[in-house]
Amino acid sequence: MIPALIRTALRYRWAVLVMTVLVVGLGVWSFLHQRIDAYPDISAQMVQVLTTYPGRAPEEVERQVTIPIEIAMRNVPRVETIRSRTIFGLSVVQLMFEEGTENYWARQRVQEKLAGLELPEGATPELGPLATAYGEVLRYELVADGTPDLMELRTLNDWVVIPRLLRVPGVADVSNFGGYAKQYAVLLNPAQLQRFGLSLSDVVDAIKTNNASAGGSVLSRGSMSFVIRGRGSLQDTAELGAIFIKSIGGTPIYVRDVAEVGLDSMVPAGIFSKDRTDESVEGIALLRKGENTSEVLEKVKAAVEELNTSGLSEGVRLVPFYDRTFLVQSTLHTVAHSVLLGITLVVLVLLLFLGRPVMAAMVALTIPFSLLFALILMHFVNIPIGLLSVGAIDFGIIVDGTVIMADNIARRLGEASRGGSPHSVIKTVLAAALEVERPVFFSILMIIGAFLPLLTLTRIEGLLFRPMALTIVFALIGALLFALVVVPVLATVLFRYGYQEWENPLLRWFRSRYAEILTRLLGARWLVVVAMVILLAGVFMFIVPRLGTEFLPYMDEGVIWVRANFPEGTSLQQTAQFGRRLREVALEFPAVQFIAVQSGRNDSGTDPFPPSRIEMMIGPKPRAAWVQFKTKQDLVAALGARFREEFPTTRFNFTQPIIDSVTEDTNGTSANLAVEFSGPDSDVLLDLGRQAVALLRRVPGAVDVNIEQEGPQPQLVIQPDRALCARYNVRIEDVTRLINIALGGEPVGTLYEGERRFDIVAKFAREHLRSPLAIGRLPVHNAEGIPIPLSQVAKIEVVDGQTIIARGEGRRRLTVRCDIVGRDQGGFVAEAQRLFEKEKAVPNGYRVSWLGMFENLARARQHFQILVPVTIAVFYIILLTTFV
Repeated sequence: MIPALIRTALRYRWAVLVMTVLVVGLGVWSFLHQRIDAYPDISAQMVQVLTTYPGRAPEEVERQVTIPIEIAMRNVPRVETIRSRTIFGLSVVQLMFEEGTENYWARQRVQEKLAGLELPEGATPELGPLATAYGEVLRYELVADGTPDLMELRTLNDWVVIPRLLRVPGVADVSNFGGYAKQYAVLLNPAQLQRFGLSLSDVVDAIKTNNASAGGSVLSRGSMSFVIRGRGSLQDTAELGAIFIKSIGGTPIYVRDVAEVGLDSMVPAGIFSKDRTDESVEGIALLRKGENTSEVLEKVKAAVEELNTSGLSEGVRLVPFYDRTFLVQSTLHTVAHSVLLGITLVVLVLLLFLGRPVMAAMVALTIPFSLLFALILMHFVNIPIGLLSVGAIDFGIIVDGTVIMADNIARRLGEASRGGSPHSVIKTVLAAALEVERPVFFSILMIIGAFLPLLTLTRIEGLLFRPMALTIVFALIGALLFALVVVPVLATVLFRYGYQEWENPLLRWFRSRYAEILTRLLGARWLVVVAMVILLAGVFMFIVPRLGTEFLPYMDEGVIWVRANFPEGTSLQQTAQFGRRLREVALEFPAVQFIAVQSGRNDSGTDPFPPSRIEMMIGPKPRAAWVQFKTKQDLVAALGARFREEFPTTRFNFTQPIIDSVTEDTNGTSANLAVEFSGPDSDVLLDLGRQAVALLRRVPGAVDVNIEQEGPQPQLVIQPDRALCARYNVRIEDVTRLINIALGGEPVGTLYEGERRFDIVAKFAREHLRSPLAIGRLPVHNAEGIPIPLSQVAKIEVVDGQTIIARGEGRRRLTVRCDIVGRDQGGFVAEAQRLFEKEKAVPNGYRVSWLGMFENLARARQHFQILVPVTIAVFYIILLTTFV
């Protein structure tokens, strides 16, 4: 078949050249429309179920929301893993699907299960955005001149900025962080309620029944018709305060008589601060899975510019402080440098050994042709341009087949020219090509076969390395076509008047030396074979076992990502104060350009973090401006030392934002290594975790060893006493309604401002909730309307409760994380596992698992142990076919 292909190509030479130009043009088009990413997106196919259940403790959210959702999702097709995290008022359930599952198919299956699920009133489940941990493309800050009004900035972000950015094609979601969510509050005064003999239910019912609209169909009058519309919805705080509750002795009692009515804010889930600004508002734009990062980022920036020009209030502007531009530009720079360096070196070597610039140029054309050919196929299979695709191509092996073909053609043309007899260039080229087409084809086929182990990888390792292998295979196919089809055609055009072969004198000298050495080796061939066997055995016995093993190559994302875990139970405001000190410390370093601190969690619920946790993004200045440090690792080490000096008991973890999120979503932890314990009792899990921390700290190379989940924190528990409730004729519902509405701020209505809508809450003013004793004095009305102090019908006490509850495969889980510095992951994990098996025993009913990137390394090692022998067998078959 290949000889026929070569003959056809030489018969229709101009058609081949035209098709070559078309391939080049299509390759350029593919390059211009190709996605650019530093690394392949190795995020697993995941669907998140986010459920808010305001005011509920983690234990209640777990029992009433998380566990029912997990049970409902157990038989969703193609689900590999179900994990969940539960904190105060929020449940996040993650379903990891098999590789290759279509995005919308997976989301539809989950949505079907949610549709038939019954959850408590107030629990609202929804699917997380169709984005991956790799999809964060831009972070911005809302900045106002003068003293910023955080409530107004938050309102602008929720109702102006985020809706505009969501209209950008390719944006999956935009999350808000910080600011104060606006709401209308009716702050009740217990003394005034008691004075007028009113209960909480009286006020709540009055608000609900005096805030409604109605529709009365259509009224016909002659030739006209009128839509009948009843407008009873509240318009402002004045109308809210003027709501009639009841009449006492002919005197109407209004809401304003028993409460203070005005603007208020929801209890914030997180506080954002940046540089010298203590509180601000941040937005985080997420890329929809599979979209082109560069194109979407440009459109997002255009939308930001549009908002800054005409969309915001006077004096307010959006200031982006982080985007993927650095990563995209550094990727392009690295790939371009790699490609140009490879081409230059190959061309220089070709000039050195082939001698003729025309011949060297013809062979060198293999590189751009094969690269553009690979880009075409990459575009069709959706492989982005990145360090592990185009940046991983070895151009030396790409030109291998072309060198063999071109050298043989040059030799045959040179021999024909020296013979002096008339000859046809086309026939000579054809004969030369047919002589070497078989070895050229099988040599490149063997190189392609060498990538069989990588091509068959699955899960994370497959997502990471399979694009690289496919890209090289595509380039090799392009190089094979160029060598077999294009090179013979180009030779008939470029050397139509013959070719004078030139041999480098240096190469002639090496050839004679090589002949002498080869002659001697052939004379002692059995000794050479024995020596090589001994050498290989020594390598495999003494060197290979001592080699370190790593899974994920290092990628510099530009910024530094820091997590800090403060003591459980620390308030959000206090955590923000700690964050202020960390900002001051970081800005002491001249190499730091900015620092953004997130205390608590975002408002979308995708990061279920307690108030005691901080995440920091530190942006270094360009390397040219550094004077104190030589590498980024030096800067990270110095920052870590200063942070730990300032907060010696705080747990800090240094990483990078993309890889941190990707590994956490995929492996269940962002650490290099984590030991996971699972079982029914959180106290036992905590004790096992503490033992594992002490053990891992003894292993050389372990840093930042700590328990990943926060431990117990104080909870104020109000437990109704059923006997006392019966004695005072108080229903449990009355107690829980007091807790939900008057203490928790559960919405009792909605007030519209044009297109915007805000909650109405009825709750006790903060001065009445300063202590457990004050809460115990709050009135609960019985069936006769008599106020009973809450402490008379309920037990109020402070106990330890869970801060965060992590679950996996239907069991509670706790992970001990550990980062590894100064040694390879494989060796560290092996030593840690030996030490654990020797010293630790896990109780019955509990399981221990080892998580982290090393899991993927171990799985890849097992894969290679099977596929490498298979690949060698394939090589043998190819060689057998070639020579037999």
